Amino acid sequence: MKTVSKSLLIVFLATLFGTVQGTAQITIAPTTLYLDDQNRFGTMLVLNGSSQPQEVSIEFEFGYLAADSAGNPEMVYDDSLAASEKSVADRILGFPSNFTLQPNQRQVVRLTVRNTGSLADGTYWSRIRTISNPVSPSIEEQTSEGISAQINFRFEQVTTAFFKKGNVTTGLDFGESNVSITDDTGIIHTRMSQTGNSPYIGTMNLRILNEQGDLVTESSSTVAIYFTTQRQFQFDASEMPPGTYTAEMVFETTRTSIDDAEMVQASPINHTVTFRMQ
Repeated sequence: MKTVSKSLLIVFLATLFGTVQGTAQITIAPTTLYLDDQNRFGTMLVLNGSSQPQEVSIEFEFGYLAADSAGNPEMVYDDSLAASEKSVADRILGFPSNFTLQPNQRQVVRLTVRNTGSLADGTYWSRIRTISNPVSPSIEEQTSEGISAQINFRFEQVTTAFFKKGNVTTGLDFGESNVSITDDTGIIHTRMSQTGNSPYIGTMNLRILNEQGDLVTESSSTVAIYFTTQRQFQFDASEMPPGTYTAEMVFETTRTSIDDAEMVQASPINHTVTFRMQ
């Protein structure tokens, strides 16, 4: 009986901001790579932690984190105007860009940014799309009779390469801000714009104070503001009695996973919003 093999392709996309290690067992480090006009070369490590050989390819694409009208994070990959101003996806090269990793094998990928002389001072970037899938067995190895279905899992993991040129600056401007309460969850809605010539990458530390200035709750979250966007930040409001409160937000250009020397620095920025619990 003639053997028929059917391959089903399933695509998983992971946009991550820490160490990337998904079901595919492909690990990438670092997940944020900084290059500049003094050092246009960098490296990333790709490790196969699975029990199967993996085919890996590296691609570059411009994209940035934004938000929908409700303030929920979303990635944007089709903004041609922003790409014309801030992309280095067509200027960055990775070698090797296609390779096979045996189980527990690792590969160093060397990256370089070229043709940057015409760029103005500022920070530019590209997403690094690392695509992996298990190596398919050869036709000779597929000896079973009848109809079989072979499922090939194709994983896409997205990290980022930044390129800094010349004098780089960043900051934040704030537009309209308000607070809503839904099912014991407080949500701060705020309009934010990146200033300077670089994205604002950092951390927001939130403190909720009551009318007496006592701390009610606090939390922190990472932020990445590339252009003008609507963002929302949540806090626990389940034990907050009626009254007037102040949300104090302090934005700092620091991340636990990134060396401060690599990031575009700015002085801490404070933003407050007053609201009432009914």
